[in-house]
Amino acid sequence: MIRNYLKTAMRIMLRQKGYSFINIAGLSLGIAATLLIILYVVDELSYDRFHTNATNIYRIGFKGRLQGNDFNMATSPAPVAEAVSREIPEVKSVVRFGLWRTSPFSFQDKNFTEQFVLVADSNFFQFFNFKLLAGDPVTALKGTNKIVITQSAATRYFGEDDPIGQILLRGSEKKATVVTGVVEDAPPNSHIKYDMILSGETWDYMKDVQWTSNNLYTYFLAQKDADLKNIKSQLNMLVEKNMGAELEKFIGYSFKEFLAQGNDVGLSFQPMVDIHLNSNLSEEITPNGNLQYIYIFIAIAIFITLIACINFMNLSTARSANRAKEVGVRKSIGAFRSKLIGQFISESMIYSFISTALAMLLIIVLINPFNNLSGKYLTLSLLTNPTIVIGIVLFALLVGLIAGSYPAFYLTAFKPSEVLKGKIRSGFKNSKLRNSLVVFQFVISIALILGSLVVYQQLKFMQEKNMGFDKENVVRLLHTWSLDKNGKAFKNELAQHPEFKNASFASNLPPNIMWSNAWRKGGT
Repeated sequence: MIRNYLKTAMRIMLRQKGYSFINIAGLSLGIAATLLIILYVVDELSYDRFHTNATNIYRIGFKGRLQGNDFNMATSPAPVAEAVSREIPEVKSVVRFGLWRTSPFSFQDKNFTEQFVLVADSNFFQFFNFKLLAGDPVTALKGTNKIVITQSAATRYFGEDDPIGQILLRGSEKKATVVTGVVEDAPPNSHIKYDMILSGETWDYMKDVQWTSNNLYTYFLAQKDADLKNIKSQLNMLVEKNMGAELEKFIGYSFKEFLAQGNDVGLSFQPMVDIHLNSNLSEEITPNGNLQYIYIFIAIAIFITLIACINFMNLSTARSANRAKEVGVRKSIGAFRSKLIGQFISESMIYSFISTALAMLLIIVLINPFNNLSGKYLTLSLLTNPTIVIGIVLFALLVGLIAGSYPAFYLTAFKPSEVLKGKIRSGFKNSKLRNSLVVFQFVISIALILGSLVVYQQLKFMQEKNMGFDKENVVRLLHTWSLDKNGKAFKNELAQHPEFKNASFASNLPPNIMWSNAWRKGGT
């Protein structure tokens, strides 16, 4: 029976090439657009889930309120990790790392500025599942002036030579740093980015004992049966015991009085797998995504699929007069309606699978432009993932079922006597459902077009908005912090050259800040 359905469907497709081409082209474009959106959404939802214990890893943050101003930061004080590891039994292990941005490194005549240099505890590679390609994960970050570099960095500095044991010169002070490992480049779906990972003992701040200063990212691995409410309660106790005591020395009155004035300080924690889509804290390592956008993209994908399916339905019912005689003849010689429905559904399934195959070819062509547009690093290897493949097959079946359902039930409802007498044509032009589908199709299409125009205009406004200063010919110099007391002399030297109209110093480019601090009126 199925073989007969397929043979009949293929004959109809070959006999009506123009109709088949329009249907397949429409479905192909709709399916390709939908699958690209789905790949984007899948990638967003996959962030940080490649770690073995991802669902049990949490990041500790620093939050509070000072004089009515709230703050909520992704970083935490240096001594938190040791206290959490020592005093909270539900915590299995803890790791910390700091972040240096735009740090200069050199090897012989090669000089590069690395954007993401982590300064991490020695258990970094035992805690996370970043793949170490060379070196010992236990000892690679033990000791001072030890560094693990990415595979890309190894190629930049050393080419084909073995990087292990080589000496990199770090910073403007040219501090000798030994390469002890090579790590795979950070996965695109990781919120933790790095070009190099420096041993934590190299940075004195990792040994800081102050609870009121925070520059480190602290993560803990909870036991599988850990009571998160209990962990939160014990964190609050640590804050009162340690941070509260420090604050009392600073402000000159008790921690309880500090809280009674409406102020607050404390520690919070969030699941690592929620960071990318559900975290909007200050001091994030990289800009995060937004869960609301995921909902919007899913809705757009659904609407695009519906538009493609409705287009198929309308084209199918538009040629009802041709198929009506076929249905009439089949019914008159004893065909059951269920069999005819199966015939029409099988036709739409064939269209759907052919369109899906062509959509896959379109994705191969469009994947790189789509990555440039979305800022993603999606690869064709995703299409070989068994879960993705099964999902695409099920999606093709669903599209075929949706697209073929209305034509199948509509066309097979004709009465043979009326069809063969030519009385059925008058009803084709008065189909309320068909007219409603056309209206729905155009409403959604217009809404998507208007939404795209609004987004385009907003982006254009952001790019062309007058920021209050002339951005042209303004150059930012990196690493000028290393000039220290020689900064003024360097600025004066620039002024001696006619190529430079003016120069100025700032700790960071507006509107960014390098650090935050608390101030109080003297004598209070």
